[in-house]
Amino acid sequence: MSTPATTLPSVAHVRKLLFYGGPHSQLVGELENRPEQERGVAVLYHLALRYGVISPTAAREGLALLVTAGSADDAARKILEKVIVQGDFLAVRVLR
Repeated sequence: MSTPATTLPSVAHVRKLLFYGGPHSQLVGELENRPEQERGVAVLYHLALRYGVISPTAAREGLALLVTAGSADDAARKILEKVIVQGDFLAVRVLR
């Protein structure tokens, strides 16, 4: 039995994602929506919309969605791996 494919949201309106985390919710990273990173931006945006924040559980789901993306989305993959390793949550702000 296979799981249904996840439809990712359009990110045409997204210029950049900003990530806030740590004990003081400081800016810890950003990801620009460039053609070579579009799938990674869509995955991170999807997780933020679905869960409100990116938790370690959400990060694992995101990594599974990026499996077929290849090396083009390494930046998104690194963000998700860092969430899992640190066990932290990331708040996401969308810049249009």
